[in-house]
Amino acid sequence: MKKAFFPLRNLTFQQRLVLGIAILMAVTTLSLGVAGTQLAKNFLLIRFSDRMDFLAKYLAANSELGILLGDKKMLKRLATNLLAEQDVVRVSIKDSKGHLLANVASKRKAQHVNKTEAKVWLTTASENIVFGTGKNSRKVIGTVEIYYITASIDQLFTKLRTRYLVLSVFIFLSGVIFFLIFTKSLTAPLANLIKAAQKVAQGDLEVRLKKGSLPETRKLASAFNTMTEALKESRKDLEETYQKLIQEQALAEVGHFAVTVAHEVKNPLGIIKGALDILKKKEIDEDMRATMISYVEDEIRRLDLLIRDFLDFSRPRALDFSRTDLALLMDETVRRLQLEWEPKEITISYKKDVENAYIQADEEALSRAVINILKNACEVSPKGEEVLIHLTDEGATYRLSISDKGPGIPDEQKKKIFEPFFTDKSKGTGLGLTLTKKIIEAHMGQIEVKDNEPRGTRIEIIFWKMNG
Repeated sequence: MKKAFFPLRNLTFQQRLVLGIAILMAVTTLSLGVAGTQLAKNFLLIRFSDRMDFLAKYLAANSELGILLGDKKMLKRLATNLLAEQDVVRVSIKDSKGHLLANVASKRKAQHVNKTEAKVWLTTASENIVFGTGKNSRKVIGTVEIYYITASIDQLFTKLRTRYLVLSVFIFLSGVIFFLIFTKSLTAPLANLIKAAQKVAQGDLEVRLKKGSLPETRKLASAFNTMTEALKESRKDLEETYQKLIQEQALAEVGHFAVTVAHEVKNPLGIIKGALDILKKKEIDEDMRATMISYVEDEIRRLDLLIRDFLDFSRPRALDFSRTDLALLMDETVRRLQLEWEPKEITISYKKDVENAYIQADEEALSRAVINILKNACEVSPKGEEVLIHLTDEGATYRLSISDKGPGIPDEQKKKIFEPFFTDKSKGTGLGLTLTKKIIEAHMGQIEVKDNEPRGTRIEIIFWKMNG
């Protein structure tokens, strides 16, 4: 039942209204047409039958003398004259004993033949019999029989039916056109409301509706305009509140940031100081000297990475959005990571259900965010295992899934992995996934952490398709 009515759900209010009126008009005109034409046909048939009865009585009145005299030629001439009538196919005149005195027939072929007859009375006022004023006590001296068809009536009925059909189609089309114009005046305010609501949804709170000509549309426009004014004021208040919250959050993060920086910088500096103290000793050999120098270089790189992460977190660059093929971007990203991880016995597989997946994106920032997730997946995957990437078309969005076969993430940590400075690694700032989440959300996307069956973690990212 739901499938049968599914097309109606896709029709607009105007289309449904016009469709309903069209069906009503079609049913009404069809019903009236069938009933009207049938009544017209019955009326014409009755009048036609009455005419034939009149002709029969008229012939009977004129045949009295011929029957009395037994003049068959006269009777045949009278019958032949009546045969000139268009729908008369045969005329017979009989005496009182049923003997055939005259019988003439036309060459017209007929399937359905009707019959009417009239008595021939012995009277001196035959014309009174024709008009129904004769006396029934008179003697019957013969019978007149007229056989006729209704071809002319059928032809007339066919013409009437054709003209009615043409008139009905004209009335139907005129009615539909009239209601299309009429309903447009009703649905136009709704269409304007939809467009205005879409603009409001896109953030334009300056849009206003025109009052319109109907009382209902004026009330609707007034309510909508009042709503947008209220939303505009609410947004202004919300922005002020948001700015205050940002300032308070910034102060809190500055304190956390300072503690974290002090902690993260202290360890590398301690290692560098210890290595320099050893390098000052004259008795150390070349191997020890090279080892200490490598320690210093490693810690300097660690400090450089730490500072870059902090700078990216505290002062992110403005993104430059452009038309980007997500499928092609993932092709290039996977090829680069395969060169790094396949020698370490980690397989990176990429599967896509679409050839092209166009979105609005900053290629450099989005590539960095995806690489952060892929590197984490590769780092937690045991040797010989596979990291699977799957790009699918979800209708209005694209879904990018990244699955690993690692130990998984405990439920209590799933909500924390995107928080700043949270990490379970011995080395790291805990800002990688935080930056990744910020980049995804800046692309109007969503990122979720789920369990991968039978083991491991699956990261799913949703991107909106690019219009056009």
